[in-house]
Amino acid sequence: MKKQLKQRILIIDDEPEICWIIKKVLSEKGFDVFNAFNGEQGIEQVAEVDPDLVFLDIKLPGIDGLEVLRQVKEKHPTLPVIILSAFDDVNAAVRAMKLGAYDYLSKPLNVDEMQITLKNALKTRQLMIEIKDLKKKIKNKEQENMVWSCPGMQKVMDLVERIARYDVTVLICGESGTGKELIAESIHNQSLRSEQPLISIDCSALPENLVESELFGYEKGAFTGANESRPGRFEMAHGGTLFLDEIGNLSIQIQMKMLRVLQERKLRRLGGKHEIEIDVRLITATNTKLEKAMQGNQFREDLYHRLNEITIQLPPLRERQEDIRLMLQHFLERFSRQFNKSVHTIAPDALEFLQSYSWPGNIRELMNVMKRAVVMANDTIEFTHLPMESFQKTRPPANISMQPLTSVNHSIRPLKELCQEVARKVERETISRVLQETRWNKVKTARLLKINYKTLFNKMRELGI
Repeated sequence: MKKQLKQRILIIDDEPEICWIIKKVLSEKGFDVFNAFNGEQGIEQVAEVDPDLVFLDIKLPGIDGLEVLRQVKEKHPTLPVIILSAFDDVNAAVRAMKLGAYDYLSKPLNVDEMQITLKNALKTRQLMIEIKDLKKKIKNKEQENMVWSCPGMQKVMDLVERIARYDVTVLICGESGTGKELIAESIHNQSLRSEQPLISIDCSALPENLVESELFGYEKGAFTGANESRPGRFEMAHGGTLFLDEIGNLSIQIQMKMLRVLQERKLRRLGGKHEIEIDVRLITATNTKLEKAMQGNQFREDLYHRLNEITIQLPPLRERQEDIRLMLQHFLERFSRQFNKSVHTIAPDALEFLQSYSWPGNIRELMNVMKRAVVMANDTIEFTHLPMESFQKTRPPANISMQPLTSVNHSIRPLKELCQEVARKVERETISRVLQETRWNKVKTARLLKINYKTLFNKMRELGI
């Protein structure tokens, strides 16, 4: 069993009696205790010992206690420092608290009070360490979910870093599946509100009659079924960030109420009589053109300008060719870990197809395709593990090069005809490959393709296999 390290306490005090008392009491409690008898030595000891807590006398020879405290907190902001001061030197102790001291104790010391203060200070420090670790994990998780190398996304992330600390409203624009919520999370996690809640809501997923109560809350008896009062998302996000996805789906009436809330920083619950003050940073997202909605009187122009202090435009995945291979590898590793499988590679033909596909569903579609493929694969994702029926239902792959379409005249052929031809070629290639793998066992082939034997026979005849 690994031996637990003792916690280290540093005493910076020029009175040997005080140092002896503290050292005796704390050594018996299992602490490692170190002494420094002047300010200069104390600063050196903090660097050498790396203590978990410091007892610091205000009046020291050389550099006084307040200057020692200032220098220590500048380099070690989470290190708790307990000030030791004479009973008649309260003003100095107050100044020390303003410089970041945890607490102060008056001399002569009360040993019981000292131990209680020490215990509380160490608990506080442990909590601060845990919060720091949690933030690190959140940041790592955020980085795990966000993969990019293309210049367009680098510009987006640079802008996120630049604006995150400022309380401006942000409008994130982009097609469905481009990662708008991840960008909102990144802004929140890098902001001064990161320790407060991030509350998210998809405005397109709520029935119109529930939107108002979800956003602004309601009082008991406000409507049939309101058996108790309930805060809305604005209240739940107080002090933190509220992310409203698909903001363009809100009705004009809700837009008017939201504008009022943003202007006054107050809201009134449904059925409520009193106004509630709120402090919320708002981030919104849309996959539609709000400017077009304004022209059709479906979105208020004044609300648009309130939401649009900073705009972030996310590029679709088809414009991020450099990132597609990175994402394929990222999701391959992620789902292999999640499902405890040893899927390490993608076959060349499958990789070529995935890189040439246009990804109309963007990152969300790519993620779902890789998730299914990892489930179906053994150690390598083959072409047959790809959900070709899903690809055919969306749009044809871009620049597909499995078989050259030399006879196709793209300038005059109708799009529907092109789609049908590409779908037939993909389907023929898939069935032929599975037949080869099963050594032309049609029963096994039909089972692998999840179709019945008769359908397979008709498809083979139709496609000339």
